[in-house]
This record gives sequence, C-alpha cells and structure tokens, in this order.
Amino acid sequence: MKMKKITSSILVLALALTLAFGFAGGARAAYLELEEIYTSYGLGQTIVVKGDTDLDLLMLYLTTPENVVVPMTLSRGDLARGVEIQIGDDWELGEYVIRIGYGSLIVNEYHFDVVKDPVSHAPEKPDSSQSGNRKNNNNNVVTNVTLTPARLEIEVGKSAQVTVTASSSVRWETDDTDLISISGTNEATVTGKKTGSAVAWVYSGNNYATLNVKVVPAQKEEEPVQPEEKEPEEKEPVQQPEDEKAADAFSDLTGVDWARDSINALAAAGVVNGTGDGTFAPSNNVTRAEFVKMIVTAFGFEHTDVPASFSDVSGDEWYADVVYIAAENGIVNGYDGKFSPLDNISCQDAALILRRVADMKALAFVKPPVVENEAAEYARDSVALLKGNGVIDNAMGFSAQTNATRAQSAYMIYNIYKMG
Repeated sequence: MKMKKITSSILVLALALTLAFGFAGGARAAYLELEEIYTSYGLGQTIVVKGDTDLDLLMLYLTTPENVVVPMTLSRGDLARGVEIQIGDDWELGEYVIRIGYGSLIVNEYHFDVVKDPVSHAPEKPDSSQSGNRKNNNNNVVTNVTLTPARLEIEVGKSAQVTVTASSSVRWETDDTDLISISGTNEATVTGKKTGSAVAWVYSGNNYATLNVKVVPAQKEEEPVQPEEKEPEEKEPVQQPEDEKAADAFSDLTGVDWARDSINALAAAGVVNGTGDGTFAPSNNVTRAEFVKMIVTAFGFEHTDVPASFSDVSGDEWYADVVYIAAENGIVNGYDGKFSPLDNISCQDAALILRRVADMKALAFVKPPVVENEAAEYARDSVALLKGNGVIDNAMGFSAQTNATRAQSAYMIYNIYKMG
C-alpha cells in the first residue's frame, strides 16, 4: 500500500470552511514538511513523526482500523524533536491513518499498515529513472509547497498572479473551471470567468497548497463628473468616505463585536428585526418559534406535501406557518406531539436544527475527529460538527445546555447562511 496524499473530495470538504470565513488580507499557506513516514510497521515497532513547521500548534489524529480516533496536540518543538508512537503488541492489525493539521483543516494525511512481523525500513539507493525522487520502498518523503498569496479576490475578466515555492516541479488542479482558469506553474496567472467562490490546488511531490479564489462582478468605470462652478462663499460640506458612513443596523451592538457582522448582514437580508426602538437586544433569549422563523426566512424553505401537526400550534398564531414549514421539511420534530413554540431554545437544540439545515443544503462539512461531552446525547454529533467547522467557536460563549441569545443565534445562522 502506497502512502496517500489527501484526496480532492476531502480537500473540498475541508476548504469549504475556509471559504466561509472570507478572504482576510495577509493570509498565507501553512508550512509543514515531514521526514519520511513508512507505510508498514510491525508489532512492537515505533513510528516517528518528525519535521519542520511554522505553526506553533498542531493536531495529530491517529485513526485505528476500527475507526477509533486518538487526538494528540503537538507543538512546533515536539515536531522538531520527533514524536514517537509505540505500536503495542496488542494493536489491531490493519490500516491506520495519521492526519496532521491545524484547527479543522487537515494539512497532511498518511496511511500505514500494522502487520504482525517487524518490517525492514532500510533505505534503498535513489532510482535515477525517477528524476531524483526515492523509489517506492515504503519511505516516501513529503516535500513542501507554499503559495503567495494563498487567497485572491478578482473581478470577472481580470487576472492576478500567484507565486509557488516548491522543491520540485508543480502542477495545478481545480474543480471550478467554470469560475476560474489557471495558466503557468510556479508563476501562475489566475483569471476570473464567473462570479463565485473557487478552490485550486498546486501539487509538489507528496504535498500540496491550496488557493482560495473569490470572483466578484466587474466594476463599471464611471465617467468623471465635472464640478460645477460656485461662488467663492459657497462651500460644499466635507463628505466622509462611504465605508466610514456605514452604520450598524441597531444601536446596541457594542459588546457583541464577534456577532456584529452577522447581525448586520441578516438585518440587511430581512432575516432578523429589532425590537422596534432601533435596538436588537442581543443578550435576550430566543424562543423556539423565533429561531425557526429566522431559519425559514434565511434559507427560503417552503411548504411540502409532508403533513405535520403539533398539539400546541393551532394555526392562528403568527408563528404557525413557519413552524409547519420547518416541520414539513424535517428541520424540527417537536416532542410528544408538541413544539413548545414559546419556550426559549437551548444552544444545543439550535445546533441540532442548524445541522439538519446544513444536511438539507448539502453543505460540505468535515467530520471532526473530536468527542463532544458537553451536550446531551441527542445533540452531541451536531454540536461537535458545528464546532469542528467553525459555525460555533469560543468567541460566542457557546454553552450547549444554556439558552441561546439573539446574538448567538444570529451568529450561528449567518455562519451557515454564508456557506450556503
């Protein structure tokens, strides 16, 4: 079995989250170069994960043949010194996977077999027929590749340059040929063809780097307007730049800076409203009916032919229609025939509903190799999935079994909304 690099389908899943967070200036590809990792080991042997990186903290996930995931936190120093993984005599024989990354993004993925008898790892001489690369003798070496920049925002019909730094020849791939085109190799030209978010990968040896591209509409060039001549005593007031005039949709967003963009964006889209006096009341709780209304409005769900009924939703209330739309689409189920529309929604119930929305919208999520213990059993997978893909993070103060606030609800909904 040969060492495998991460597959294109896994890359698309992992990078969907990156795209969802926008295109911050100054972003760069992470540097991670590992020394040789063999693809077969015997019982009692030791795996050494060693290499160089510019990341201060990494996560290593070891997956067993029975899909048990063992997470390990590594520092840059740990990786430089080498992390030893001792294969015990009681280990299950079969295929194991080591994934190394940061946050929810997997940078490198390697497969190896654990067999009964020890395996010789003596290196062979280089094969001249393979252009200086090692022969496949179970010790492929990871090479490094980086991009400058790693993210682009270009207009339709315009191009931008990307520089690739690698220790061997490179090649480009993209599944979004209808959105972008790429020419060149180490000095590549990326051209926008149609608006949207695209991903491309540049490969070098057993490693790769990822390029995220956002293609925006072409800006129309406006003809300059000649100023009118005025009397000397008449002076125009100084106009502030457009970006400085932009104001929050509500007057009480101070203290919830982490949710400010989410609230403003959902307000502009008509998904959330204030309290009627120009405020949003971000710290107030959200009822189950209010949360479902935001979901149905944000994602455009409509009635289906699937019947639904709740004993405590008669059809005359303001929320009845959206509750039944959500139920018909399988987003909410209620409990014991009731929906409890006026009860405050818990953070874990909000996560459960949003996970169902993500599934219905076929959003590309990476399944996180973590265990979620804070939430109730019925919501653990949903909370773990949203945490692992950045929909829930530490900034929002998420606590699974407490009531969700209006700010938290807007933040989670918008993180899903902008992905779909």
